[in-house]
Amino acid sequence: MRLMSSFARLPKDRGLLIESINSAAERLFSKLVSFDVNSLGISDYNKRYFGNKLANLISNLQLDAYLLSWSLAKSDLSLDRFVFVDYGGGSGMLSLLAKELSIGTVIYNDIYDVSCHDARIIAKSIGNEADYYVCGDIDDLICFLRVNNISCNAIASFDVLEHIYDVEAFLGKLHILSGGELTVMVASGANTFNPVITRMLMKRQLRAEHEDREEEFGHKERDCPRSYLSVRREIICEYLGSLQIRMEADKIERLARNTRGMIEHDIQRSVDPQAPNHTTNTCDPYTGNWAEHLMDINSLVQILSKTGFSVELLSGYYPGGYKNVVKKLLGKSLNMIIRSFPKQGIRIAPFFAIYGVRG
Repeated sequence: MRLMSSFARLPKDRGLLIESINSAAERLFSKLVSFDVNSLGISDYNKRYFGNKLANLISNLQLDAYLLSWSLAKSDLSLDRFVFVDYGGGSGMLSLLAKELSIGTVIYNDIYDVSCHDARIIAKSIGNEADYYVCGDIDDLICFLRVNNISCNAIASFDVLEHIYDVEAFLGKLHILSGGELTVMVASGANTFNPVITRMLMKRQLRAEHEDREEEFGHKERDCPRSYLSVRREIICEYLGSLQIRMEADKIERLARNTRGMIEHDIQRSVDPQAPNHTTNTCDPYTGNWAEHLMDINSLVQILSKTGFSVELLSGYYPGGYKNVVKKLLGKSLNMIIRSFPKQGIRIAPFFAIYGVRG
């Protein structure tokens, strides 16, 4: 079975590495294909989230193999000496593949404590436990590496970048992870080059901003189900009340609307905020978790470049696991265009990746 997508753009001249990753993915597939997620003592959230990954196992393993191949491509280190960080790892499938490949040090990291707990249980159950599980954001990861005198060689993530509250600060701190060579491979489905994706995500943002959401099975407890606008309005009213300040309702409403995209402490510090520069971008006011943040991708490339990385923008690809014949044929056709015209193809790609190498 080939678990390296035939349409993904892969590193050149690394045939042996690609084959090793494919073999590891095949072995991991054998471990997970009959995996019973309900047999473990994990949260309902990860029973649903990891269960969805298992339902599309081939596509997800192809994606993780793609991320891992670029993460390792520019290094001459042997795998046993390599230090790899799975950032925002969720249920930990990328870490599972990294351990199956026998990477020397694998560090799983996620801001959500429930996912950190569940990812370890899942990994233990199949014998692919990461070397470390770090709960927190980029600052917590940096602190962990310093305390343990560890220098990172590569950090990778998928669909994490668009949820980070201060993404510019995140990218600006990545160089701290290593005193030597470092590879960054961060991919995101919030591809603003693709107008179809942009329109779809803007509709999703409007729903998060204005509509309450039901807490269905597997709801992520960290996420606020209420409309973000109503939450900001409440935060402002409570804060004004604590200061014994009275404000007219229309001014409170203007504050609530103009603080879209702010976390609670920034809302409280805002005296006369200007209207947001994007029409729909919004985030959870309690956690700062963006609702698929639509960003200027070129500016993100520049931020990483300024910290000493040689940066390349990669076009993603459509997975080959579609059961629907029409979707399968359409995906194949679009992949052929993306593969033939990589720079222009990003405008129809389902995701993009920022690939940076230093040292």
